[in-house]
Amino acid sequence: MVTESDTESIQVEITPQRYLMPATAQKLLNEIYANGGIIRIMIHGPNLPRSVPYGPGRGTPIDENRDLIIEVGGQAFELSVKVGRIRLELENEKYMSGLRAACERALPFTFQIRRGKFFHSRPTVSDYAKFGNVEDKRILGLIDPKAKKERLAILSEEKVTVEDEER
Repeated sequence: MVTESDTESIQVEITPQRYLMPATAQKLLNEIYANGGIIRIMIHGPNLPRSVPYGPGRGTPIDENRDLIIEVGGQAFELSVKVGRIRLELENEKYMSGLRAACERALPFTFQIRRGKFFHSRPTVSDYAKFGNVEDKRILGLIDPKAKKERLAILSEEKVTVEDEER
């Protein structure tokens, strides 16, 4: 018998014990992507600034934060944050066991997986201000309303689309 909980999407937050290096983040995201059933995913963490934001070296470029390009599902995109949390929405409950196994394979340290409500289901005023009328409900809540620029990478079967005002 199929119940409503079997067909309803679930939202999950993966919180590793520490921030992930780009190589570990790439390995984890590829394991999650291979598990399947992803509707939308958000990588959350502090920004990686391009230059020193304050102090005597203000404006000096930070070389270690350049070229943080990772490849997920055969598509490359630039990482602009330290990966601290990964929030995702899965199609249904059957993908949860594979998600836990993917995290255990990719992360050499402890992590937590929490279920809850992490994404918007209706457009907010901020979403309307940034996007206008939203037809694709998967992008709701994926951009920080306080950010000075928009960053959104959409992985598709054809290519990666990065929406960014500076590029």
